[in-house]
Amino acid sequence: MVTIRNFRQDDITAYVQLVNYIDEVDGLSKATSLEEFKHRIEQPGYHFEEDLFVAEVDGLLVGYAAIERELEIGRVILNVAVHPTHRGRGMGSSLLETAANHSYNLGSEILQIPITQGLHTSEHWVRKRGFRAVRCHWNMDLAEYREMTLTIPSGFELTHFLPGDEESLCTLQNMSFTDSWGFRPNTVEEICYLLDASWCRPDGILYINNGQSKVGYCWTMEHPTDRDKGYIRMMGINPRYRGRGLGKAILMAGIAYLMQNGIKDIELSVDGRNHIAKHLYQSVGFRRKGVTLWHQRNLGSC
Repeated sequence: MVTIRNFRQDDITAYVQLVNYIDEVDGLSKATSLEEFKHRIEQPGYHFEEDLFVAEVDGLLVGYAAIERELEIGRVILNVAVHPTHRGRGMGSSLLETAANHSYNLGSEILQIPITQGLHTSEHWVRKRGFRAVRCHWNMDLAEYREMTLTIPSGFELTHFLPGDEESLCTLQNMSFTDSWGFRPNTVEEICYLLDASWCRPDGILYINNGQSKVGYCWTMEHPTDRDKGYIRMMGINPRYRGRGLGKAILMAGIAYLMQNGIKDIELSVDGRNHIAKHLYQSVGFRRKGVTLWHQRNLGSC
C-alpha cells in the first residue's frame, strides 16, 4: 500500500539514497550528498516539513515531490520523481497533485517543473497533466577557453568579496536581475546562508568597482561533491553600467579564479532568450551542452 506523506527529519538518509539512485538511472544531474541536502532544507524560507512530500511502500521511500516557494513572483517550482520499479502505478500523479494542491493553498498562481530536453517520457508525462513548455535555459560548459588578456576598463578596478559586503552584494544582485524571467529577489539572510556553504569561497565572489560603488559581480562556486567542477553561479552588471565591456572583464576574472583553484570543468546556465549573455559566453569558449525546458501549469483551481 502506498502512503503519501510529509517528509520527516529521520527520512534524510533514505531520501538522499533515493534521489541518487533515481539520478543514476535517469541521468538527471540531481545527485546530492547528505551535507548538501541538509544545507538546502535548512536554508532561510524553506519549510521542509510542509513542502517536501514522499511516497512510502512497506516502510521504504520510493518517490518524492519537492517544492520551492517563490511566492514573491507568484510561482512554485516542483521536482517530482519515482523509483524506476514503482513507476506506472499512478504514484507520480498522486505526488504531483498533492504538491499542486499544497502550492495552490499557499497562494501560488503557477506551478513550474524544469526538465532536461530530450527526456521525452518526462516531457510527455507533464504535458498530459496540464503543463506546457514556457521557457528554456541553456546549460553551457567551457569547452575550449579562448584565453585573452584580462583588461579592466579605465576608471574601474577588480576586487573580491570581504566580510561586511553581504548587503551590497544582495542589492547588486537584485538590481542586476530586475525584470529577468524567473528571478526572485534575494534577501541578505539568504546571501549570508549561502556564503557559509563549504563549496562557496567568499574570495570567489569578484567585483568590478567604480570608486566605492560595486557595479558588477561574478559569483563562482565549486560543485558540492566533485571538486574538479565549478560554476559561474551568478554574474551581473548594474544596468546603468552596461555596454562598457565590464561583463566580459568580470567573466574572465571569474574563470581565472576557478582555474587557479584547480577547477577543470566550468559550467553555467543562461536564459535561452538572453542573446547578449549567450554571445558573451560563447565569445570566451562556452558551448551549449544541453537545454532545460521549464514547464508550467496554472493553478487557477485545484
